[in-house]
Amino acid sequence: MKLKPEKTKFLKFLADTWPPKKIIKFGSWTIRIGDGAGKRASAISLDGNWEDSSFKELKELLQNLSKSEIFMVYQSDNIIEKKLEKLNYQIFDQSFIFEIAVKELIKNKPPPVSMFSIWPPLNIQRELWSANGIGVQRQAVMNRVTQSKTTILGRWKDNPVASAFVATSGDVAFLHALAVDKNFRQQGVGKALMQHAGQWSYSHNCKKLMVVTTEANTAANNLYTSLEFQLVNKYHYRIPKA
Repeated sequence: MKLKPEKTKFLKFLADTWPPKKIIKFGSWTIRIGDGAGKRASAISLDGNWEDSSFKELKELLQNLSKSEIFMVYQSDNIIEKKLEKLNYQIFDQSFIFEIAVKELIKNKPPPVSMFSIWPPLNIQRELWSANGIGVQRQAVMNRVTQSKTTILGRWKDNPVASAFVATSGDVAFLHALAVDKNFRQQGVGKALMQHAGQWSYSHNCKKLMVVTTEANTAANNLYTSLEFQLVNKYHYRIPKA
């Protein structure tokens, strides 16, 4: 696995396509206030060198902010990884970063599922997201995106069966919030949605489409692998041990 993109580029992609409600810069630390929007929009990252005194001050600030300690550790973050391990922070949610060239994704004919690019999302999409653990706080992230964006609605035999959100960052498109109705999985719906996302990305001059999923999400990993997405990097979170 050739490791890419660089951490700074990846964080820029996330900031553009799944932004937190607020960002606080504290020395070499970036604190994201996600307002309940999940770890991607709420994690803390180290942008420079580790300093023990700075980390102590950071913890005091987080306590004053009533902010949970959720640290994003990129695969190349060797120093913060060792420091947090020594300080008894445990690994949580190993995550995989996949990407594919848009032209590769759209070269095959999609399965016979109707897909629509829609903004703003319809209530049936919001209901589908909520039923799959993507609640109103995460849906609110989509409204904060200022780049080109869309949602994708999948319909099969007049049933709303899938929904996702896609936004751009430069010439990269990033897909988030993929949800497929449990009664329509393993029937090509996910593939059709991803290929539609590729078509939308192509129409917005994007060269690559990126996604992130956890190691534990076997269904998503199998979907991306079957479409020939490449695993290009990994990261995880560290949180205090209980």
